[in-house]
Amino acid sequence: MLTKDDVGTLVVREVRSLIFEDSGEEPTVTGGEQMHELAINSLMLARLLVQLEEALSVDPFTRGDAEIADVHSVNDLIAIYERAVTNR
Repeated sequence: MLTKDDVGTLVVREVRSLIFEDSGEEPTVTGGEQMHELAINSLMLARLLVQLEEALSVDPFTRGDAEIADVHSVNDLIAIYERAVTNR
């Protein structure tokens, strides 16, 4: 079973990978960054959510555990997926 640290590490890794794929630059992501600060647009966020669903086998947004409007920062996304993984 995944721990909260595992979930956080995975989310950060997927965010970094997505940004690198889009820009070719290796970003520093600690968790506190706002999505707009990382230049993550709605299409990139949708791709990220698909990647996280595949990696974690859970989709908190279709289960009704969270709203996409709740995602403002990387830490918000981490918290949403930590709850989803814990409550599955």
